[in-house]
Amino acid sequence: MKLPVLLAAALFTVGPLCAQTVLIKPYVQPGDGATLDGTDVKVIAWLTEQKPGDFTVEYAIKGAPMRTAKPERVQLDFNPPKPKPTTPAPATTPKPEIPTTLEGVQAGVIKEASPVIPEREQHYFKYSAILTGLPFDSEITYRVRQGTNVIRQDTFKTRASATKPIRFVAVGDLANGKDSQNRVAFQIAQQKPDFLVALGDIVYSSGRVSQYMHHFWTTYNDVPKPSATTGAPLMASIPFYPVIGNHDADVARLPETPDALGAFYFFSAPLNGPGLGAWSTPLGKDAAVAATFREKAGTAFPALSNYSFDSGPAHFLCLDANGYATKQIEALKPWIEKDLAGSKQRWKFVCFHHPAFHTSKEHFTQQSMRLLEPIFEANGVDVVFAGHVHNYQRTRPLRFTPTDAKPDPRGRVNGTYQLDEKFDGDKVTKPDGIVHIVSGGGGATLYKIDMVKTIAQLQKDNPGNWVDFTAKHISDRHSFSVVDLTPDEFILRQLATDGTEIDRIRITK
Repeated sequence: MKLPVLLAAALFTVGPLCAQTVLIKPYVQPGDGATLDGTDVKVIAWLTEQKPGDFTVEYAIKGAPMRTAKPERVQLDFNPPKPKPTTPAPATTPKPEIPTTLEGVQAGVIKEASPVIPEREQHYFKYSAILTGLPFDSEITYRVRQGTNVIRQDTFKTRASATKPIRFVAVGDLANGKDSQNRVAFQIAQQKPDFLVALGDIVYSSGRVSQYMHHFWTTYNDVPKPSATTGAPLMASIPFYPVIGNHDADVARLPETPDALGAFYFFSAPLNGPGLGAWSTPLGKDAAVAATFREKAGTAFPALSNYSFDSGPAHFLCLDANGYATKQIEALKPWIEKDLAGSKQRWKFVCFHHPAFHTSKEHFTQQSMRLLEPIFEANGVDVVFAGHVHNYQRTRPLRFTPTDAKPDPRGRVNGTYQLDEKFDGDKVTKPDGIVHIVSGGGGATLYKIDMVKTIAQLQKDNPGNWVDFTAKHISDRHSFSVVDLTPDEFILRQLATDGTEIDRIRITK
């Protein structure tokens, strides 16, 4: 996938001959709005080269007089990673074996391929403006001016009040520079969701700023003409709620990779999480580097990792499921329980990256999030959404009681199951248990599976740990989840990149 000529020329050059160049056009993000009290808040952000510009942000309920918001500017500078020491190759270099065992996959030996991006210095200005006092259930028009020139004008919806319907998309494992991500983005645009929950691994292969610049914005934001081959400017009008995955925060690290943790520069989220703690993304041992990162990331760190928000009749809890966080799961449980118990919303959804229940060899033994299942059940969670496994899966409604206090050395959590075999999402629509959805087909290379062989292997390698909880499994095409929600009804449609509906369930209260 090629960069548009203008963006490719601007990204790493010294500076244009004329006016300041806008590298990422303005896009809308959630602000610090969690409950449905008071009013809503959103953030408009954009990126330029490091040449000061005169910007104005105007916004209003559609048709009303415009208000203005003053943008703030942050300077972002990234040196390329230091080259790793090289050792002379032996006379005959044996071809490395591709691991076929679960242990090999879990160890990360099989890596996600992504485009090779030249290592160069990066220098940007990030601008952001906070739009406050936005009434719920409204459509807001905004425009961003550079002097007298309007660089973007669009509309977005504020969060819906508790009795109103909403439509949202949930999908993970998005941008790795392949054409599939463009097809997914274009189809999402056809559904016109109110917002999108990005279920982790937002950018491959390691969540770096350079990777966002190379193959994220050109699919989801800076798209002159939407199509199945170019993507769609979703972020101009649709807030993305980020979930932190392993390729976002647990692959490239500071200070070895100076532009690591790109999500924390580009996204925002409500500030109602547990705050900084041992569960937060590690920032390395260089205190000066860590301090600079925190200054530039602002409130996004550590807010993006754990937060919640209400929209329409639903409460959404977004969690970091990376290894550094799950090692502290006992310390996080009180905050998680308090958050879920404190919500009076009729529907409750939990979103994280590493699925607790799925039927794929890849990542199967990463089961730490199963330890939270009793809290979810006790506090009325209806559906759990995850990514990480690059296909689509849906479990039967299930109840799970861990018999292990912590994962075994391979990461497995054993326990007892209660499966609802009667629920079909069509005629029987009241589930006894939680439905777990894996929607990891957002663009990354698919995990295509022979289910018969996979189940046989899982049973052999993990006796008693895998049971027949999978009701639907589609691994031969990219797809995303679209949910239409009212106070009384949940309808999930899983759509492929040609718009085909490949699964549908209905849950009623």
